[in-house]
Amino acid sequence: MADFPADGRYASYDEYPDVSGQPASFGGLVTWVGGALSLALIAGVGLWGYKMVMRDVSGVPVVRAMSGESRRVPDSAGGQEAEFQGLSVNHVAATQGTEGSAGTVRLAPAPMGLGDDAVTEAELEAHARAEAEAAAPVTAPAPLDLSDPDRIQDLAAQLSQGADPLTAMQPKTVTPPETSAASEAESVARRPKGGVAVAVRPKTRPDELLANVAARQVAGPVSTPETVLDVAPEEVPLGTRMAQLGAFGSHDVAVQEWDKFAARFGIYMDGKQRVIQRAESGGRIFYRLRVLGFDDLSDSRRFCAALVAEGADCIPVSAK
Repeated sequence: MADFPADGRYASYDEYPDVSGQPASFGGLVTWVGGALSLALIAGVGLWGYKMVMRDVSGVPVVRAMSGESRRVPDSAGGQEAEFQGLSVNHVAATQGTEGSAGTVRLAPAPMGLGDDAVTEAELEAHARAEAEAAAPVTAPAPLDLSDPDRIQDLAAQLSQGADPLTAMQPKTVTPPETSAASEAESVARRPKGGVAVAVRPKTRPDELLANVAARQVAGPVSTPETVLDVAPEEVPLGTRMAQLGAFGSHDVAVQEWDKFAARFGIYMDGKQRVIQRAESGGRIFYRLRVLGFDDLSDSRRFCAALVAEGADCIPVSAK
C-alpha cells in the first residue's frame, strides 16, 4: 500500500533516493527476451511472404518430362492396306506440300468395255418372251361336233367318269291315300259355289322324311347340361385358383356386379362359376365376389390381365 504523507504535501525531486546504482531486476530480462522473439517472428513472416511471391501462383506442380518417345509406331502393324495408301496424292493432303518425283509411275487400269454381243435388259426380256412363245404354241381346241350321237355319248362318259351310277336308286311307288265316300261327299258339300271343279292335291312326302320327323318328335329336344352358376365357398377345395372381382356390402350388390361383369366381359366370363364368400374384418361384414373355373395360376393371371386392361378390378387369389 502506498505511503501518503500526513500533512498532505508531496516531497520534492531531490528528496527521493537515488536508485541508479542498483542492479537490474528480472523484469528487464523478460523485456529483452520478448523483443527478440518479436524480431524473429517478423523476420519469419517476411521470409515466408517472399517465398510465396516467388512460388508459382497457379499451383500446378512441375513434372519432369520422360525421356524417349511417348508413342511408337510398330514395325509390323498387321491388317490390310487400302488401295489408296502410298499414293502421291495423299502426301499433298498430309504434309500440305508436294512430294518429289516418283521412281515408278503406274497408270490406272483402263475401264472395262462392253462386247459386241452386249444387249439391254429390254432386249433380253423380249428375247425370252419370244423363246417361250415359240416353245409352247397355243392351239385352239377343235370345235365339238354335236350332230354325231356317238360323240355326245363319249362326251357324257368323260364327264361322268368316277361318278356313282343312278341305276342303284330305284323309284318308289307312291300309293294315293284311300278316301271314303263319306269324306268325298263332305268335301263336295263344303266346296264353294263358283269354285274350281277339281282341287289339286299336293304331293305326298317321302316315307323317309316322315319317319325322321316322327323320330325327332318322339326323342324330344336334346338336353344340354347346364353349368351351375353359384358355388358355395365351402365346396371349393383348398388351393383352388380363383379371381376376385371385388368386395361389396351385401349379397345382392355382389350379384348385381356379377351381372355387370357378365354383360361387359361375356367372352371372358363364359363357362365361369360365381363364388360369393361372406367375410368380416374390423367389425364390418362384406361379401367377396370371386370367379371359379381356372386351370392354374397362369390362367387366372391372364384372365385378370384382360379385365385390368379394360379398366376393371381383378386380383388372382386362391381358396383358403
